[in-house]
Amino acid sequence: MASAQQPKGRGRGRGTAQTIIAPPGPAIATDDLPNLPTAENTAPSPSSLADDTLSAPSQKSTTETTTTTDTGFASTSSNVNQPTTTSSTVPRGRGRGGDSKRNNPPPDPFWTVTDLTQQQFGTNDRPTKPDQLGTLGQQIDVATNYFPVLHFPQNGLVYKYHILIRNKKNLDIHRDRRRIFYHSWLLAFCRQHPQVNKNKIVFDNQSTIFSFDQPLPDITENTPAQIIDGPNRSNRQEPHKVIVQRVGAPVDLALIRNLNELFDPSSLTNERIEDLQEVKQVLSVALHEHCSSQASFVFTRSFFTPSTDGYGCEWDLGLGKAAWRGFYSCLVFSKGKHQLLMNLDVKHSVFMKKQPFLDFVCEVMVQSPSGKAKYSRQRDVRMADSRDVLQWLDVRNRSYRIDAEFLFKHCKHLRVRSQAADKPISYEIVKFGRPASEENFYWKQEKRDVTIEEYYNKQYNVELQHPSLPTLEMRNRSFLPMELVDVEPVRVKKVTDEQRATMCRVSTMKPIEYERTIKNIRADPKKQCFEADPFVAAWQMNLDVKMVTVPARVLPMPEVVYGDHHRVTSRDVRDVGTWEPRGARFHTPSAFPRVWAMINLSRIRGDDCKQFYIQLSGVARQQGMQCIGPELYEECVATTDSSYSIENVVYKIKEMMNKNPDCKFFMVILPSKSLSKQNKEAYRDLKKLCELDAGVGIVTQMIEEKNARKGTKKSPDAWDLAKLSNILLKINTKLDGINSILQVPPVIERFFTRGHRIMYVGADLSHPAPGATMQPSVVAVVASADDIPNRYFKEVYQQFRPPQTRGESREHIVSLKQIM
Repeated sequence: MASAQQPKGRGRGRGTAQTIIAPPGPAIATDDLPNLPTAENTAPSPSSLADDTLSAPSQKSTTETTTTTDTGFASTSSNVNQPTTTSSTVPRGRGRGGDSKRNNPPPDPFWTVTDLTQQQFGTNDRPTKPDQLGTLGQQIDVATNYFPVLHFPQNGLVYKYHILIRNKKNLDIHRDRRRIFYHSWLLAFCRQHPQVNKNKIVFDNQSTIFSFDQPLPDITENTPAQIIDGPNRSNRQEPHKVIVQRVGAPVDLALIRNLNELFDPSSLTNERIEDLQEVKQVLSVALHEHCSSQASFVFTRSFFTPSTDGYGCEWDLGLGKAAWRGFYSCLVFSKGKHQLLMNLDVKHSVFMKKQPFLDFVCEVMVQSPSGKAKYSRQRDVRMADSRDVLQWLDVRNRSYRIDAEFLFKHCKHLRVRSQAADKPISYEIVKFGRPASEENFYWKQEKRDVTIEEYYNKQYNVELQHPSLPTLEMRNRSFLPMELVDVEPVRVKKVTDEQRATMCRVSTMKPIEYERTIKNIRADPKKQCFEADPFVAAWQMNLDVKMVTVPARVLPMPEVVYGDHHRVTSRDVRDVGTWEPRGARFHTPSAFPRVWAMINLSRIRGDDCKQFYIQLSGVARQQGMQCIGPELYEECVATTDSSYSIENVVYKIKEMMNKNPDCKFFMVILPSKSLSKQNKEAYRDLKKLCELDAGVGIVTQMIEEKNARKGTKKSPDAWDLAKLSNILLKINTKLDGINSILQVPPVIERFFTRGHRIMYVGADLSHPAPGATMQPSVVAVVASADDIPNRYFKEVYQQFRPPQTRGESREHIVSLKQIM
């Protein structure tokens, strides 16, 4: 745990630790939706925090561990060792910035957010569902992605069996091939016992088989192994050992009859809701048996199948990767009208594209050092020219080693499939070999050494088109030419920021499209069309084709209150969330500091900067802000010359701050967007200097060059007052002003202010790229500051990895208690 620090920031008057009673969580209850979250139907969702839209103090904390969710993405961090130096804390104004404090993580187990006893925590009266629904707002019906289970078995026994599949090395096989061997075993078993109904036997894709109302003949706790031929990881047939044995006591489905009693807290039954988890697992496996056998990839309750027409469920992400759209499905209990519901949702993940390996190479080599040198000035280049790739990967090329290392990083352990073999065989790349015209081996059939090129010419009558390309060495020490292999689709978790952005864009759907997609999944015979599912019929289940609808209300828009009692109501709104507060003053206008600085990094001349400030101050006075002229002015025009560097700019600003320690506000005009590198460096380094580095804590407002120039769409000589007003919206908030407040109907206000008040908190951690040594992580935390909520505080700080974690990061904020 980090050491205690001085209180800082708005609303932090207390200097001693206090016991905080945890507020009650919100309760949402409907007639049909489940109110108990399960491990199957919950998932984290990412959030982002805008830097220049929030204003609050900054502090710091620590994270560790690399986490991965079922979304297909991994949260990675670099291997960074923590410096051993220490830092002191200094009281700072407004809490912005501060020393780079380095927190030591507490020993496991970690502390919890609250130290309350169960009795203290139970003093909070949690809100209950009212007897009557409210009347405020417009009444509507909302469709949910839940389908009622109209009929399910309420009696009978389900017998459990354990299946163990081992290869010739006596090792468990990967889960991708377990269903293949299960089907082979089931076919042989049903031929031997024709009286068995195979539709009553289901497999959970892991190691458990369930049989409904029929114990499997001749299967006991000591059934011996049987040999079944099947594909190994290279798709070659070899004998495997399959052992199926009965385990545990049968599951009694009659337990589900008492579902309503289990949800009733006043019930005297000795059974618990946890006792139903095994029943739910059995019914869920039976419900998904058909789609599990049809899907190409199954991950817990997520199912993916490659697109056959290339339309609607696959998107190119570049670098040989594609986004696939699958679906997620699980059973949940409910205490409403329907006891069982099926949750059906859309799922997205990233897979390698199935394509020739040379096409994959052309996609990857666009980002190689040679590719960037050639295509950096061209836009929307997805693939490098094959002639360029042949030149870059020629061993005689001076840049071959650098480009080959870059390519190998993207294809190491990649699964590929040979085109030339008698039947498709999968391989795993371990490294690059010499070109096919040079790499040789001893050919037993010919009893001599031959090159890869000569072998394919004589054995398969294939003449290689590109023998100068390096060969691919596989795990079994075989060599394959690049032009004769295809990339196999496998799920990947490591993606670039650009791919992540594309993934978010393609996975975002409008409600109408979202509903239509779920209905299409529900009607697809290969997915969730249960009416044509023989397993669902054999297990006596029936599901509704219509979604559950619940009553809801569209609450009226709150009034936006500015100064001078100016209000924006629903009549003043042009579009949803859009209005023009013309002539409105800020609710609580702030004043510019007595000493503040304007820093010009753009190509705007000094006189034009002065005109910009005059126009800005005029708009500020109209909105109630007291605005005096800048006491300091620093100009450093950004150019592409070697004489310009952001380090020199930072050095000049540090000198200016040392000479003027009472300067508390910077207005920075950034370089033009055409100077992309200089623009990004200036924003990043100046923000870090002013808000994070030791002993500074200065409020900053960054302004793009185009927003500091005169000119509108109608007239090039007029100032765009709307842009100036938007700039002041940010400045007023950062200087402790309040732009506007929300006024809601009394019934809504009572909801937010009754009992213990609620604070909404969001946290985000950004880690540096793997291999970026000595770079800290950045932690940002926001929390609501009023009852509506409308205003938020912000904390941004650096975080270093302690040496005892060996450079690894965990998604854990150690000093969150101090932040709060």
